[in-house]
Amino acid sequence: MANRRGISNVIATIILIAVAIALAVAVAIWAFGLFRSNAHAGTLSSISQDLYVSGSTGYLVLYVSNPTGTTQNIVSVTLGGSSCNFQGATSSISSPSGVSSVTTVSVNGVVSTNGQVAIAGGTMVYLVYTCTGSYTPGVQYSGTIYLSSGSNIPFTVVAQAIS
Repeated sequence: MANRRGISNVIATIILIAVAIALAVAVAIWAFGLFRSNAHAGTLSSISQDLYVSGSTGYLVLYVSNPTGTTQNIVSVTLGGSSCNFQGATSSISSPSGVSSVTTVSVNGVVSTNGQVAIAGGTMVYLVYTCTGSYTPGVQYSGTIYLSSGSNIPFTVVAQAIS
C-alpha cells in the first residue's frame, strides 16, 4: 500500500472558513440589492404636509422633493380615505389663506396632465390638493401619496382652520 497523505486539518479548516465567508458575502450582496431596489428611499420625498380647512373644503399642501435624477409621477393622493384633486403647484406659499388661490402650475420641472403630477429630478415644490370630506381643525388625518412606480408614501397631517 502506498503511503497517502491528505491536507492538514489546519489548511482544511482555513479553506472551509474562506468558502463560508465568500458565500455569506455573496448572499448579503444579493439580499441587500433586492431590498434597496424595492425600498422607498430614492423616490419622491414628502418633506412636510399641511391641511387647511375652509368650510367643507380641505386644502392639502404637500411640500415635496425629488432628489432622484428621474421624473417621479404622482398618480393620486388620498386623505382620510377620500380622494384629493390636484389644484396647482407653487414655489412658495405666503400664508394659509393663499392656498385657495394656487390654481396653476407655476414651477419649472412640474407638469400636470389629467390629474397626475410629474416632478422632474432635483425639483422641490409645494403641491396643493383639494380634498372633500369633513375635516375638523386640531384632528390628525392619515393620507397616502401614490406614485406611478407602484410605491406609496404615507403621511399624517393635523387640520388647521384658515382664519
